[in-house]
Amino acid sequence: MAIDVLKQLDERIQASVTRIQQLQRENEQLARQLAESEQRCLQATAQLHDHESARDEIKHRIEKILTRFDGLDLG
Repeated sequence: MAIDVLKQLDERIQASVTRIQQLQRENEQLARQLAESEQRCLQATAQLHDHESARDEIKHRIEKILTRFDGLDLG
């Protein structure tokens, strides 16, 4: 009977060790995925900043052109 209890305890411990190892692998995989996602986010943020800068430059140029047209006497 004591042997059966020890066997059950050993099986539970082995199952726990196996589960912990599985969770550690999953955690490592999730950490890699998170790092990749953070990198993509940084790249997207930089790209957004570039697009916003380009948009602002275009807007400024259009405003300058419109100001020149406003100054013309076409009548």
